[in-house]
Amino acid sequence: MGDEVYKLVGSLASPFSVKMRAIFRYRRIPHVWYLNRGKIAEATAHVRPPIIPKVHCPDEPDGQWHVDSSPMAYMLEARHSERSIVPPDPVQAVLSHILEDFGDEWGTKMMFHYRWQDKDKGGDRDRVGWWMSYPGMGPTADEELATRTREFYEWQIPLWPVAGIEPQNVPLIEEMYRQILDAWEDVLREQEFLFGSRPSLGDFGFYGQLYQCMMNDASRDVMNDRCMRVPAWLALMDDPGGIEGEFSDTLAPLSKGVQKLLWLAGEVYLPYLDATDKALATGEERLNFKGLGLQFEQNPMKYHARCLQVIREKVASLSVEERARLASVLENTDVLQYVSHDEQIKHGVTNG
Repeated sequence: MGDEVYKLVGSLASPFSVKMRAIFRYRRIPHVWYLNRGKIAEATAHVRPPIIPKVHCPDEPDGQWHVDSSPMAYMLEARHSERSIVPPDPVQAVLSHILEDFGDEWGTKMMFHYRWQDKDKGGDRDRVGWWMSYPGMGPTADEELATRTREFYEWQIPLWPVAGIEPQNVPLIEEMYRQILDAWEDVLREQEFLFGSRPSLGDFGFYGQLYQCMMNDASRDVMNDRCMRVPAWLALMDDPGGIEGEFSDTLAPLSKGVQKLLWLAGEVYLPYLDATDKALATGEERLNFKGLGLQFEQNPMKYHARCLQVIREKVASLSVEERARLASVLENTDVLQYVSHDEQIKHGVTNG
């Protein structure tokens, strides 16, 4: 079986790494999981951009690796048909993609904020740093582990503005974390996953970030105070290979929790992407928007403008009937005004 096995290189502290590992496990795709250290780290040091996770396909040259979890998830869809995580209904597939993108990119802000704050600001970065640093070091003295942990988070601190972790943004980041947790509790009150009894790409996007929030002491305390189901669901999602289930019927109504997540996407995440896109287009050094009545600003990231473009392309690829159905599903949200240029669909005109 060795020649048919994928290689997956990542970190236990990386939301995108554990996300990809869970996808491989759910889809029962033969793979070997490597921590990004030692010989495998040296062998993949040439990969650009230098991010994790990294995936090597068994039928590709030794030095060829893939990065970026969302494209890699779709790559696996093209290579393997069994146990797909993309719903067969095109409308559900678009909704799943929007939610995966939301989980991936806004979730990073929540995870990053709670992970690296001082204890007096709601975080616990020393304790988080210990569990992040040890797997990359192996057996070591307490003093060396503490030193390496401090060096690691001092390296991370300059990255805060990249993720928008700035004092004026903390109220929205923390409020979004609470509301996302509440929405997920609503999801799990009604069904096991976003779109039925089997996980979709959207489930895995939120899983990766919320799993890290469960491992951070400060954000785990918030999660435990608000949630009866989410921590157990995250444990289930860590190795979902035994799950059997079905996606919801095409015309089945969305659960209350999914509706809430989509409302939050239209209220905060998509306005953030839109503000990013506009700032880059006009050459502005800062983006600004307001969500949930709270102000947010940061330096724009080109990757997030690309995220919005991909979502718009997926919406545009739908048929007229499918776009009309999407509009109906999203009528109580502001999602469509950011993801569709079809004025008839945005305004509910469905006959075409």
